[in-house]
Order: sequence, then structure tokens, then C-alpha cells
Amino acid sequence: MFTGMAAQNQPQRIQIELELSPELYETINNLAQQLHGDHVEVLLKAIALLEVALEAKQKGKHLWIVDDHDNLETQIVGI
Repeated sequence: MFTGMAAQNQPQRIQIELELSPELYETINNLAQQLHGDHVEVLLKAIALLEVALEAKQKGKHLWIVDDHDNLETQIVGI
């Protein structure tokens, strides 16, 4: 009985296949190592960051990287 209930509570997943350049694959591997995670975690975090950036852009806001003293170091453009 518990097995059936657990299966009902699991989120539905869709499997996709990606063709990546060797360089992009290596980048994802490096990011996964830095996160102590896996490829899925890298992609989920990347999508979440892109979603935040797009929502900000739609509201007329900008995405910046600042140092510890709130000095602008980089403005993210092109998203």
C-alpha cells in the first residue's frame, strides 16, 4: 500500500536527449564538480538563473554583479 502512495507523490519526469559540443559538455562537468552535484543540478540552476534574469528584464530591471562594497563590476546584457 505504501509503495502505491509513494509512486503517486513522485513528480512526473520527462526524459530528453541533448546533443552538446565537447566544450559545453566539459563546462557542464566543471560546473557540476564545483557544485558537488550532477548535470541535472547544473541545468536546473542555470534555468532558474535565466528565469530570474528574464523576469527582471521584463520589469525594466537589470542584472549586475557587484563587489563586497556594492561597486558595479559587471552588468549582464544580452538576455
